[in-house]
Amino acid sequence: MNLDTINLTEAVYQLSTKQQLFVLERLRKLNLNEYQARTLTYIASHNGSIQKELAGYLGKQTATVTNLLKGLETKGYITRKIPTENERQKQLYLTMPGESIVRQIQPIFQELELQMQQQLSVEQRANLAAILQQLNQNFGK
Repeated sequence: MNLDTINLTEAVYQLSTKQQLFVLERLRKLNLNEYQARTLTYIASHNGSIQKELAGYLGKQTATVTNLLKGLETKGYITRKIPTENERQKQLYLTMPGESIVRQIQPIFQELELQMQQQLSVEQRANLAAILQQLNQNFGK
């Protein structure tokens, strides 16, 4: 391998790192980390979802997600309700402050998306999206 060229894995890693820094710098101003923000936006889109679904989305163990949810509950952003038909699973909902913070989070990810899209033509974006979808679907099979 020529050391002057970046391999695909390294290029994806570098881009991911830059995206994370972009997001984290802005989330710090809201006193949130990436997983808290992703949790809140997930709950906003999946009102009434359960912890197991959230853990799958985040790629985290349920114990880790439990601690994450406790922190968000302490901040007053979410509430967990026990449905009468299944007392073992708590459903997740945003509170009014949670809805407010999500409205502050969403522009951060929209700005990131816009910056990414502005660097590519419509055709390049379509090709890249198809390639990334293919890689995501087939990775680890």
